[in-house]
Amino acid sequence: MGKRQILLDGNLIAGQEALHQWVLELTDSLHISQVALEVTQQSLLEARDAIRRQKQRLQIQEDALLALTQGLDRLAQQVGTRLNELEARVQKLEVRVAANEDLDRIVTAWAAEQTYTKLPWAVQVALLAREVFSSSVATYELETGDTTRYRSLLVNKILSTSKQLPQSFFGLADLLDYSWKPMVESDRNLSAALLEVRSIPQQRLHNTPLLFALGTTLELATLPEEARPSKPGQSAIALCRAQIGSVSRTTDAREFITTVIEETANDCVTILSRR
Repeated sequence: MGKRQILLDGNLIAGQEALHQWVLELTDSLHISQVALEVTQQSLLEARDAIRRQKQRLQIQEDALLALTQGLDRLAQQVGTRLNELEARVQKLEVRVAANEDLDRIVTAWAAEQTYTKLPWAVQVALLAREVFSSSVATYELETGDTTRYRSLLVNKILSTSKQLPQSFFGLADLLDYSWKPMVESDRNLSAALLEVRSIPQQRLHNTPLLFALGTTLELATLPEEARPSKPGQSAIALCRAQIGSVSRTTDAREFITTVIEETANDCVTILSRR
């Protein structure tokens, strides 16, 4: 009985010691786990802060990138606008240079009596104006809207060059009749063909009454003598007033030249604008 008790007590003590040791180990394990949790928590907090800082940096970079993109867009627009302006200026300059060259070439040839020679001055003015405004001069007017520069220049060049111009007022009918009488038949027929008005739409003729009167005079003048009016110019003016519009009975060189150029230029530019 005594030995059994001793063994039992020994086993109990051993069990208590094992339990105590397990409790100590468990306590150490819990302590370690607590430390690990604290370390992990700290790491997570640091990671969270790092992520926040990274997001802030990314947001700053994104804002900077957006601002840069917007700045580049504005710069591209400004450059595009500037290029368009430069292209427009170059185009305008090219058109003006071409118009200058054409005007100089045409007027120089006429002044040197290389074109429209032996024709009455009124017919020369009409043909010269037609040639000028069938060139780059009409393109210049259409693209720039400047309808003064070359018209005034041509008027002054004609006034300063032509030696046939009368110096005072004169009757328009007399001028029109003078415009066909000195011509030989071949020149008369050619001039009538170049300045003919019968194939021109009525709407255009309403804007060119003086050219209508001149063209009609030449057309009547080409009729056989027995069918020709005694005064084609006077008859042409009457037809113009009846069918087209009013024209002055008297005029002078500057007014006649200016009107012919204005009517011709307007007609040519209108035709060009419809192409």
